[in-house]
Amino acid sequence: MPEMPEVETIARKLRRTIIGKLVTEVRLSGLPLRRPVADSFAATLTGRSVRRVHRRGKYIIAELQPHAFWVIHLGMSGRICYFPGTPEKAAHTHATIRFADATELQYRDHRRFGLLAAYEVARIGDIPELQGLGFDPLGPRFTADWLWRELLKSRQEIKSFLLDQRKIAGIGNIYACESLFHARLMPERRCYTIDRHEAVLLARAIGKVMRQAIRNHGTSFSDFMDSDGLPGYHQNFLRVFQREGEKCRRCRSAIRRLHQGNRSSFFCPGCQK
Repeated sequence: MPEMPEVETIARKLRRTIIGKLVTEVRLSGLPLRRPVADSFAATLTGRSVRRVHRRGKYIIAELQPHAFWVIHLGMSGRICYFPGTPEKAAHTHATIRFADATELQYRDHRRFGLLAAYEVARIGDIPELQGLGFDPLGPRFTADWLWRELLKSRQEIKSFLLDQRKIAGIGNIYACESLFHARLMPERRCYTIDRHEAVLLARAIGKVMRQAIRNHGTSFSDFMDSDGLPGYHQNFLRVFQREGEKCRRCRSAIRRLHQGNRSSFFCPGCQK
């Protein structure tokens, strides 16, 4: 699933390509995604221009003029594809948005776990999908002191805490594993046992990992491509994720994997205690 760095990579590309453009046509496949695309979706977008592009957690939000919001979530395998002309229609294309300058944006998703929605609401905070999201890991409210206070209240395993979008919006399996490695914390560690110094290290690790992944245009293993069809290359810099059996680049111990819920966690037994 694309996580915050991948979504931020796409949002930055869209800021350079679609801001100021007028939507003239919307075509839908008619197939449901995570839920059916509302009948009002096409009508809400058509005739409006893109004013801004935001990111909230793993959501992309295009602010439209006259006032409305277009919401995109990529789910497990969704892709946003931008074309300067009219391409041939590809398989699994569930939305095609045409602009007045003859450019085109397509939403493709072969697993159909993504989301497309449009809302005529007053503020971005009124969008239902965003109302339960926690703090952004690169936002000003995400601090070590806040993190430590939240950890003290929780009996969750720290890996599960990091994946909870109601607490921190944008971290998924890849960057939870990588952040815990950099902070030298085991994924199974209970939150309330983490002291303030460790919380500081974890907050710093999360910021470091996320910023580096954004600089590297995200992580691509199979599905992720940006809106220009280019893969990220952060997979070349991962320390533990999907490196089971390989040597840790820090201590040379063999990277291990454990199962937590329905996900695999990767860690270094030498570095993470």
